[in-house]
Amino acid sequence: GELKPKADYTDIILNNRGVVTITQIAKDYGMSGRQLNRIMADFGVQYKQSKQWLLYSKYHGCGYTHSQTIDITRSDGRGDIVMETKWTQKGRLFIYELLKKHGILPLIERRIA
Repeated sequence: GELKPKADYTDIILNNRGVVTITQIAKDYGMSGRQLNRIMADFGVQYKQSKQWLLYSKYHGCGYTHSQTIDITRSDGRGDIVMETKWTQKGRLFIYELLKKHGILPLIERRIA
């Protein structure tokens, strides 16, 4: 029988309209969010400030990320808020193109040897 071709990674991205965490994107590449954050920092895209990853000014106004305020409860029971960077689908495509340029492909596009 005929094998159904795998969906292109960009088709998958375009079908998702919400924001995603760096960890969710990283899993597409078989790595952790921490690893992908480090790669993005090494490529000069982002830096860490006050425990949040922020984009350098070159990328800041491009619509790649959204900062989300998260309510948390500290271990001592007091409430607090933290800021978390989430990636838009436009940002996810940017990451895809950047990583592809450096020879890093998502698992779905890697050839099985």
